[in-house]
Amino acid sequence: MVNILKHKVLLGVGAIFALGVLYYVFFGETQPPAYDTALVARGDVVQEVSVTGNVKPKEAVDLAFEISGRVANVYVSVGSKVKKGDMLASLDSSDIDAKFAQALAGVDAAKATLKQYNAAYSAEDAKLTEIKKGTRPEEVQLSETKVANAKKSLSDAETNLSNIKEKADNDLQNLYDDVDDILNEAYTKADDATSKQIVDIISEGSSNDFQLTFGTYDSILESKVENERITVKSELISFKQELASLDGSYSSLDSSLDKAAAHLVVIRNFLSDLDDVVDVASGLSSATKSTYKGYISTGRNNVNTEISDINAQKQNIAAQKITNQNNIFSAEAKVNDAKSALAAAEDELNLKKAGSTKEQIDAQEQRVVQAEANIGQQEAVVKQQEANVNSLKAQILKTIIYSPIEGTVTKQDAKVGQIVSVNSPLISVISEGEFEIEVNIPEADIAKVKIGNTARVTLDAYGDSELFEAEVIKIDPAETVIEGVSTYKTTLSFKKESERIRSGMTANIDILTGKKENVIAIPQRAVAEKNGDKIVRVIKNGKPEDVKIETGLRGSDGRVEVTRGLSEGDTIIVFER
Repeated sequence: MVNILKHKVLLGVGAIFALGVLYYVFFGETQPPAYDTALVARGDVVQEVSVTGNVKPKEAVDLAFEISGRVANVYVSVGSKVKKGDMLASLDSSDIDAKFAQALAGVDAAKATLKQYNAAYSAEDAKLTEIKKGTRPEEVQLSETKVANAKKSLSDAETNLSNIKEKADNDLQNLYDDVDDILNEAYTKADDATSKQIVDIISEGSSNDFQLTFGTYDSILESKVENERITVKSELISFKQELASLDGSYSSLDSSLDKAAAHLVVIRNFLSDLDDVVDVASGLSSATKSTYKGYISTGRNNVNTEISDINAQKQNIAAQKITNQNNIFSAEAKVNDAKSALAAAEDELNLKKAGSTKEQIDAQEQRVVQAEANIGQQEAVVKQQEANVNSLKAQILKTIIYSPIEGTVTKQDAKVGQIVSVNSPLISVISEGEFEIEVNIPEADIAKVKIGNTARVTLDAYGDSELFEAEVIKIDPAETVIEGVSTYKTTLSFKKESERIRSGMTANIDILTGKKENVIAIPQRAVAEKNGDKIVRVIKNGKPEDVKIETGLRGSDGRVEVTRGLSEGDTIIVFER
């Protein structure tokens, strides 16, 4: 009975399931497909490329000296406003300046000699002309007068040369006469600076060594100063011996000036280190430290003054020698001119008195040829001397840093007295108020961007509410690989200057790469690919149909221009569920 009952239940359940299936087949309704549609309309399609970059100055230069040397002057500091051509810093050029002055004197001397050769050529050529013409009595008398005048001119020129040489000797001797006093004064000040001024600071022991009168926190510096004081004592002994051995000769005095300057530099460096050691003294009151540093400062200032006096005297002597040389060259040139004129006058007179022969004419023609050759050779000498001047002038220019642009100094590392090496960047200048933006645009977008494209820019410093306008001005043709992606560096220029723009700011840029107005546009996601064609499903008579279309500009907002295949008012399927 139980099995029969189970069988009946199963049959009943099966019957009910079968009836349900039949009811669904014959009486159930199929749900229609659902679509997201859009109405085709006209509008504007805008294509933009959005990137992020950094603000940079339009021009930025790092400047350095073209030669090595000691910095003599610094004319600017960080933040200084400069114009194009402003002098920023310079090296000590005293050695080059002296060579330049000598080179100028060499040019003057070479030109003076050239002038003599030109005069000689003119005289020889005139003689040749006279020889060929023949002589008249009145010409002989005129030549005799020329000879007399030439002798008088030569005598005057020789007297003038003698006077100039005498004056040159006296002027130079006066300068050398002062050297003895300058050296003795320098020794006195050096001795005072290293004995009287610092007697309370460092004292000499019984074994000719020196020790500080106080303890310090820097044993290395303390030992250095004590050893330097021994060296200074030796320098003073040598200094004094050199003064005692002066013989009054110019070479001896020149050498003593150089040696004295070297002694004083050693002493000055010792005083500077001694000043540093007072700073790290232990057990000294502030008042005592201040007193000691005052003694040291007095001594160092006196030493610096003497160094300046010695250098000034050396420059005065060098300048006087150049002046003497130029004056003597000029006077000698006048003597030579006078001798040439006299010789020419005497030759002319002799020729006119003796008459002319074929041999004389031939000989005179040879002298004319030689005189012309002398001019050519001397012109080459003049050019060589002028080239030397130009070379030294170029070297002088290399001792000065000029600003190549108008702008602001952003870096200034040069210090007076510092020894700098060639092409070591010391000063940086950026252009004033002219900024650009540099961005790296991926290869997927670079084809859209063209020079002249405009852009909207926001700066992180001011937020999205403040817009700046810019324009694409440069696109690098070569790629820059960043994290494995090829990008192209693109430069944009701000259309208007603003004091709010600063170098280094982060810029967010939307570059307008294309725009179509009042065109048919649809959502890009409504376009599909089929057999190589672009199609859109259009609702016609309540049913979707595939329509082939052609597209144009693709907008940054997800819409695309349709140039063919759709009409305004068509209903298209955007998404089908």
